[in-house]
Parts: sequence; C-alpha cells; structure tokens
Amino acid sequence: MLKKQALEFVVKNWKAILIVLLLLVVVLKTRYDYHLMESAYTAMIESNKEQLEGLRKLHQEELEAKDRLLKKYLADMDALEQKYDMTLDELEEQRAKKQRHYYKKFSQNKDHIIQDIETTIGAKYVSP
Repeated sequence: MLKKQALEFVVKNWKAILIVLLLLVVVLKTRYDYHLMESAYTAMIESNKEQLEGLRKLHQEELEAKDRLLKKYLADMDALEQKYDMTLDELEEQRAKKQRHYYKKFSQNKDHIIQDIETTIGAKYVSP
C-alpha cells in the first residue's frame, strides 16, 4: 500500500521531483567547480609567492654582485691613481735630472750639447 501511494505521488509530481533532483545536481556541480577554482586560485597564489621570492633572491644577488664590482672598480681606480701619481713623480724627477744634466753640460761644453740636440732633433744648429 505504501508503495502504491509512493508510486502515485511520483507519477503525479514527477516534474517537481525532477526539478528538485536537477537543482540538487546543479548545486553539487557548482560547489565542486567552486572548490576546483578555489584550489587553482590557491595554487596560483603559492606559485606567485614562490616566483616573487625567487625574483627577490635574484635581485639581491645582482645587487651584491654590483656592490662587489663597484668596490673592485674603486679599488682598481685607487691603485691606478697611485700608480699614475708615482709615474708623474718619477717623470718629474727624470726631467729635473735631465735638466740639471743638460744645464751642467751646457755650462761646461756648448759644442757637446749642440751635437746632442742635433742628433736628437735631426736639425742643424746655426749660430746666431
């Protein structure tokens, strides 16, 4: 008897029952899709965080490399400046030494200095 009443109810209200079942399927499918989208979103956020952290590390390494290169450059520049200053001092000393040498030669023997100048420059000395 209960089966007969249930069957009559189903036959009489089959459209409403079908609508409720389809609505239940849509709700469950929507929840499942929402859960998938939420997990994809979470995975994307984690991936972005990892990529951002990797970029930060790379940036930090580049900054450190840049600092090392800048320090090396400054040290090399200081060394070159010191070498340049030493070379200038040596040249000045050599120039002064040659000047004293030629002054001494010129005051002692004019003909000898004239020959030096002629051989160095390649010009002939003409007396005034």
